[in-house]
Formats: sequence, structure tokens, C-alpha cells
Amino acid sequence: MAGDKGPQADKIAAGLTRRQLIEIEACSRCGECLLWCPVFPHDPREEISSRGKLGRIRKLAGGIASPSDEAALLDGLYACSACGQCHVVCPIRINTPELWEQARLALANSGLLQPEAQIQQLKTIREYDNSYGKPRAQRGLWAERASRAGFFLGPVPTWSEQQSEVLYFAGCTASFDETMQPVAVQSARLLQEAGVRFSILGADEPCCASKLRRMGDNEFRTEASRRAEMLAGKKVRTIVVSCAGCFKGLHSDYRGILPPSVEVLHLTEFLWRLIREGSLKPRHEVPLTVTYHDPCHLGRHNGIYEEPRKVLGSIPGLHVVEMKRSGPFSACCGMGGGLKLARPDLQKKMSAARIREAEAAGAEAVVTPCQTCLMGLSAGAAAAASSLPVFHLNEMLVRSVCPEITFDTIAAGLKSSDGQGGRSAP
Repeated sequence: MAGDKGPQADKIAAGLTRRQLIEIEACSRCGECLLWCPVFPHDPREEISSRGKLGRIRKLAGGIASPSDEAALLDGLYACSACGQCHVVCPIRINTPELWEQARLALANSGLLQPEAQIQQLKTIREYDNSYGKPRAQRGLWAERASRAGFFLGPVPTWSEQQSEVLYFAGCTASFDETMQPVAVQSARLLQEAGVRFSILGADEPCCASKLRRMGDNEFRTEASRRAEMLAGKKVRTIVVSCAGCFKGLHSDYRGILPPSVEVLHLTEFLWRLIREGSLKPRHEVPLTVTYHDPCHLGRHNGIYEEPRKVLGSIPGLHVVEMKRSGPFSACCGMGGGLKLARPDLQKKMSAARIREAEAAGAEAVVTPCQTCLMGLSAGAAAAASSLPVFHLNEMLVRSVCPEITFDTIAAGLKSSDGQGGRSAP
């Protein structure tokens, strides 16, 4: 496919793997992806669908694309959360999430421009080492402020203060967005409740840089290697991550970069291990009927479905009902893959649809173990004019283990404490 088709076509074809070049030819055009895509109902155009994107990548890589094909492909690629639903339902199992990310990189390297909002986001990450444009020195302020407010059982040391084998990786959102900082505080407190000896990196914690990969930036592997070298040098054995996006980055995108001796676990995996071992004991009843939202980066991309549900199942009084679409078929909230930046209108519609699905399931609340999904679904509830609350999974466990530090209590305490908070991501 990469013959004499022109330099741009050659660059695009060379930017895809041999398997991916075969996959774009193998699409049977059956249309199953249209039936399941969470974006397509809100923007029903062929270029939005997996089938449409595959057809136009085939044209571009083959050197037979028109300018309108280029525009349609760019539109479709960036109006996509790369959730992976099309991969799950594809009869021939084309690995679409990986293909969309690699195609974004190939197109950018060929000279086709990304959406301006994404270009600015990538620039911010490279300049500030976070997506919020905040000084790195402020990254660990959530722990300092929470400690002053009395939310911890003891100090939460940085790795330089206590060289622990377990590292809690808070991520950019829980570090810099003051509305999401309670997620980090509750995560650290639950680890303390279980008696885990752990550290944080504080101001030394880097951005996982996974957004570089999601949005097609060719500096991702260089940046990931630099971060992996730093983490490996600290001889950390287990990295516990409370953000599904950071988890996919460190667990999946860093595969082959981070030494295999370093175990990367999502917080829900680690919490279930602690509960199963008896170190963490839910004891207070939480009389609530909730439904669980599977983050794409945790579920479809990494196969973690059971552990979060087992954590919820261990909480006395809590009843879990499933939405019509759950597990591998869970509908995306629209926050992944840079979609929120490129098409915020679509993201709100997708989250609003998910909220309506939760209401139809008879839930009194939605629970998710990802702060990014929490932000998206909360915006979706507002867009749907719904009163259905959205909680991080931590909140349910905290109400059973240490109910004095609910999300709202922490938010109020951090707001009144000294120091500066963050701001919402652009």
C-alpha cells in the first residue's frame, strides 16, 4: 500500500503497522459498529462511524483520497473517544482503539493538522508537565492541605521522606483540579485505614503523558521512557493509580517501557486485594441503590470489570443494579481520547444519555472509579437536568469505613484550608 502514491500517502502508510494495514483492508463494512457506537446516535454521519474512518484511512494510505476525504477523516477521528466499543462488537475484532491512536499520529506526522484545542493541550502538557498549566510545585498541595485539615490518620510522606515499595500515583486531575482533590484524599486515607506503608511523589510526580499517545503526539515514547526511568530508579514495586486514564497509560502504554518488575494496579484492584485479605474492613451500612459505570480505559481496554463490583459488593447495605449497557458493552461517557476538547457538545450528549440509562435502571446514584468519568457524568447530569448524583467509588467505601471524610466534607475542608487549589482542565 505504500508504493508510489505520493509522499503524504507514504508517510501515512509507514506510520501504521503491517497488522493495521491489513485490518483496514479487512473491514467487511457490515455496519455493526454503527449500532453500538456511543457517538453515532448524537452525530449520525458515516465519517463518525468506525466503518467510515476505516474506509477513509484506506484511501489516504493508498494515495486516492480527495481533500474532502481528508477533512472527513480528521472530523471522524477526533469526534471519537477511542472507547473501544467498535472493537468489542467487530466480527473480525479489528483493534480500533489502537488503530485510531496510531492513525492520529500518522496523520500528524504527514502534515495534517490536529484540532486547535488539542494542539494547545499538548503544548501545555509539554510545557508544564500537566494538562492544567499549573506549576509542578503545586502538585502535592492536596496532601499538605488535607493533612492540615485533619483528614489523615498520620503523615502522607513523599518518597524522598519515606522510600516505600508502594507508591500512590494521584495523577493530574486529582492533584490540580480542586473539585477532584477529594478523590486523592480519600484514596490515601483508605490506604492508611488498611495499614499500607506507602508514599506519594508530591511535586516530583510527573504527568503520565498518556494524552500525548491518545492525541497522536510523536513525543510520547520519549516522554514515557523518561518517566519510566525515574520510577524504576526509585525501586518502587507497586504503583497504585486512582485515575483510569493514568492507569491505562502506566499499565498498558508503558508496557515494554516500564520494567516488568513494577506492578501497576488500579486503586479498585488494590482495594479489593486489601478487603479480601482482611486489611480493609467495610463495616457501616450504606443503604443506597447504585449503578456502576465502567470506565473505558479500565474495562474494555484492560479487562477490569469484577474488582470494582466486588468492592461495592463488600459494602453492607449497598445494592448494585446494572444498566442496560454494562461491562464490555458499557456506553462511554465521552471524556476519553481528546473528544471533550474537540467536540465538547458531543461529550455532554453522551454523558447525558448515560445518566438517562442509569435512571432507567432504577438507581439512586451512579458510581464510577475514575475521576475523569466522574467529571463527565456530572456534566451529563446537568445537561440532562437530572438530580441523579454521581459518586466516585471511593465515596461508597469511605461511607462504610471512615464516614467522617465524605467527599463534601473534604471539599469544604480543603477550600477553607491554607494554600491554593487548582482549576478545571481546559
